[in-house]
Amino acid sequence: MQIRKILILVLSFSLLSTFAFANFKAEEKFVSNFADNAIGILGNESLDVNQKNLQFTELVMSSIDMNLISKFVLSKYWKTASQEQKVAYLNAFEEYFISSYANKLDQYSGEKIIIVSSDAAKKFVIVKSNIVRDGADTLKIELDWRLLTRDGQTKIIDLSIEGISLIIAQREEFQSFLSNNDGNLDALIKKLRSINNKS
Repeated sequence: MQIRKILILVLSFSLLSTFAFANFKAEEKFVSNFADNAIGILGNESLDVNQKNLQFTELVMSSIDMNLISKFVLSKYWKTASQEQKVAYLNAFEEYFISSYANKLDQYSGEKIIIVSSDAAKKFVIVKSNIVRDGADTLKIELDWRLLTRDGQTKIIDLSIEGISLIIAQREEFQSFLSNNDGNLDALIKKLRSINNKS
C-alpha cells in the first residue's frame, strides 16, 4: 500500500509539473499568424480601402468566434430577442466589430508582434504578446489573446490591450445603453447601423 501511495504521489506531481510548464505552441503560432496578417493587411499601402476591408473581414471571420462574442456582449437580452432581432443584431454587430478591431490594430501598422508566453485558463488558452517598435520612439504594448478550441478549431474570443478586455468593455457599453433605453434591442441595432454607415 505504501508503494502504491508513493507511485500515485509521483504520478500526480509529474502531471502537475507537466501542466505547470506546459506551453501552447500551436496557439502561439495561431496568434502570431493572425496578428502579422492583420497588421500586414492594414499597413499595406498598395491596397485601397475596399480591398483592405475585404481581406481583413475574411481574416477576422476565419479566426474569431464571432457567434460566441456577439451573444456574450448582448448577455441576457439575447435570450429575449425575437428571431428577426437576432438576425438583424448579428449582421449589424459583425460589421461594427470588424471595423472596431481594424481601428485598434491599425494603430500598430509596421510594428512587430512578439509572443511572450502562453498558459491555460480553465477551458481557454491565454497567449501573451507585445507589440514592439525599435528605434528612438520605442513602443511596447501588451496584448493578451484569449483562445478557445472546440471541435478541433481554434478561435480568438477576446483581446486585452494593456489589461483592458475589448469584449468586457464592449459588453459593459451595450448593457449600459440597453439599460438606459428600457432594454430596447431595436434601438441598439439602429445605433450600430448608424455607426457602421459613418465608418
